[in-house]
Amino acid sequence: MKLSYLRCALLLMLMLLKSYSSAAAEDLNLPVLGDATSSIVSLEEERELGQNFLRSLRAQAPRVRDPLLQDYLEHLIYRLASHSELQDRRLDLVVIDNNTINAFAAPGGIVGVNLGLFLYAETENEISAILAHEIAHLSQRHFARGLEASRGATLSNLAGMLAGIILVSVAGTDAGLAAITAGQGVAQSQMLRYSRTREAEADRVGIQTLAEAEMDPRAMAYMFERLERANRFNTSRIPEFLLTHPVTRDRIADTYNQTRQYPQKAYPLNLDYQLMKVRAEVFASDNLPTLIQQFEAGLNHADPVLKDASRYGLVLAHTLRGDADAAQRYLNPLKTAHPHKIAVTLAEAALHTKVERYENAEAILEQAVLLNPDNPPISMAYADVMIRSKQPAQAVEVLSRLVQKRPNDIEAWYLLAEAYGLANDIIGVHEARAEYFVLTGNLDQAVKQLGYAIPLARDDFTLNARLQTRIEEIHQMRIRDRKS
Repeated sequence: MKLSYLRCALLLMLMLLKSYSSAAAEDLNLPVLGDATSSIVSLEEERELGQNFLRSLRAQAPRVRDPLLQDYLEHLIYRLASHSELQDRRLDLVVIDNNTINAFAAPGGIVGVNLGLFLYAETENEISAILAHEIAHLSQRHFARGLEASRGATLSNLAGMLAGIILVSVAGTDAGLAAITAGQGVAQSQMLRYSRTREAEADRVGIQTLAEAEMDPRAMAYMFERLERANRFNTSRIPEFLLTHPVTRDRIADTYNQTRQYPQKAYPLNLDYQLMKVRAEVFASDNLPTLIQQFEAGLNHADPVLKDASRYGLVLAHTLRGDADAAQRYLNPLKTAHPHKIAVTLAEAALHTKVERYENAEAILEQAVLLNPDNPPISMAYADVMIRSKQPAQAVEVLSRLVQKRPNDIEAWYLLAEAYGLANDIIGVHEARAEYFVLTGNLDQAVKQLGYAIPLARDDFTLNARLQTRIEEIHQMRIRDRKS
């Protein structure tokens, strides 16, 4: 099936972003039906469509630019995917800087997670339940099957729904929901009926994935109960996740029933998740003094995992406030208990960086790089310190290795462009900027950047050929986007 119509419709919907942004502040309380769907296409065509959506999402949605949270979620998603029925395991994760509860999957292996999901999921099992549910939508190809069930009546709806996801992230819930709803027309009742079926299937398949991954299969029911309570006591605004994943008492009961085949056992708290949850709480907070009080109270937890997570939160919060002495006081017992924990190492380096003790941060991160040479959060932190301490050449070296292994790491390309600039490597600046623009869908600007570099490389045949080749590759991307 040809994709040009869908792409054109998607571009049309994206043009509405600016006009909807102003309306976002209005309390419209608009309803929504459906979720991200896909046309009947091959896996490769679905992947291509998903990449187009991903580039637009990166360009428009506010991202959480924290390599540690990104790395944690990527590992968790791939762990779950390895125990799922997903055939194409090329997955792309975007962490959205939005404190509301939401997660979504889009055609082509795109997974989006709101920062707010960390705020509501109490355990790694619970956040995994939501991710397993979204992976199930991908593995069962619900997007393609949903349009098939509506007999092709919603080909243009995909564009509106995908653009609506972006609008929710950019402009707020109501504007996005208006866009998602707008394209559904006469197919709403068909899509609603099918939506209930695919939600039930995603629950069942997601529970199976949790069990296969040796995680708590009952966590999905626990999380649904938490979401249902959040909705019950917050009648002014329904959480975004519930608008596309409605939770009823019957659904909760069904998920519990499906877990009866699995033996009950205790699942201890996972320290890595609790640290990331606290990290998200610090990033999301607009009242650090109150949060610090909560973390101080958490030091009385009987569970050592929760106690250490509270200490970690105090380190991060005091570092953010620039109180190095207080941060160090809570950091010391964490270093003793978890000397090789990457999150703790990075917290110590961040503390020294905040108060401009760059030599201390450099020493910590140099050792960390030696122990974990391919770790993205460590590489990014080390490069940042090198830039701040006026050693851009070292930053270029580390980041160049990183983007070779992670060519779709938009934050690494952005930092690499800065490092090249400080190192007076103008060709490198243009190349890194070009890759950043490719990842955000601005292909015209990417070609311009490479065009600026070509005259500077006229005496280097190999480099010139590389630049010309990349320009041609980007031209081919544009042709694929526009072809019939």
